[in-house]
Amino acid sequence: MSANVKFDHRDSIGVARLSGDVDITQASSVRKQLLSAVRNEDLGLVVDLSRARYIDSVGVSLLFELAERLAGRQLRFAVVMPPDGLVERVLTIVNLNSVAEVHPSLDEALAALQSP
Repeated sequence: MSANVKFDHRDSIGVARLSGDVDITQASSVRKQLLSAVRNEDLGLVVDLSRARYIDSVGVSLLFELAERLAGRQLRFAVVMPPDGLVERVLTIVNLNSVAEVHPSLDEALAALQSP
């Protein structure tokens, strides 16, 4: 199942919902979509992986690259990562929380980015 990306905004925070498999076959397309998702007036971006079934090393690298680029623009970055799945295990091993705020739900991620 290929990755599918859907975008919307909640006030001044972009939300990207990824579903399916985030792997090398979709990395280029997903990268372009995520990097263009943030508007100049936004405070940050939430990437919601609640419906992602799989993420490979290229998908992991993409998240780290996104974190670096957002930090360079002084924007906040959060990832929704529900517990107890393959995606959670992979992102815990690579220590994603060293570059992004990690939350179990979209509501918690949005609340965290909106707080000072």
